[in-house]
Amino acid sequence: LTLALTGSGPLSGIGWLICHFLLRHPGFGPHPLEVWWLRLHGAALVAFLIVVGTVMPVHVVYGWRHRMNRATGIPVLAVAGLLALSGYGLYYLVDDRWRAWTSILHWTAGLLATALLALHAVLGKQATRARLQGGRHAGTVRSPAHHAGHRPPR
Repeated sequence: LTLALTGSGPLSGIGWLICHFLLRHPGFGPHPLEVWWLRLHGAALVAFLIVVGTVMPVHVVYGWRHRMNRATGIPVLAVAGLLALSGYGLYYLVDDRWRAWTSILHWTAGLLATALLALHAVLGKQATRARLQGGRHAGTVRSPAHHAGHRPPR
C-alpha cells in the first residue's frame, strides 16, 4: 500500500517540480520533460484511486472499528481527498490566478501526504507490535490474513 501511494505519484510530482522550477530557462519555455512528468503523474492518479478505493472497505473500516491509528489515518484520508480535489481543479480550472494557488496547494499537500503516509505506516506497525508483545486483546488481535478479509482456521 505504502509503495503504491508513495511510489510513482510523488516521484512524478517531484520530477515535474524539478523541471518546472529548477530546469526551466527564461525565454525557452517549459522544460521538455515537464509534460512527460505530468503524464506519468496522471497515470499514477489512476493507481492511487484504485488503491484508496481498495483500502477503504477493509483497512480503513477495520482500523476505525478497532480505534487503531486514527491520529494519522484521518489526516491521511483528508490529504488524499485534498489531493484528488486539487488535482481535478488543476485539470479543469482555467483561470491562471486560481491555477497558480491550486498548484501550490497540490504539490505542498503531495509532499505532506508522502511524509504523513510513511508516519502512519510506521506508527501502525509499532502499535501492532506493541499489542502483540503485550498480549493485550489476545482474543481479538487478528493476523494480517484476517485483516485482508480472510478468516483464520479454527
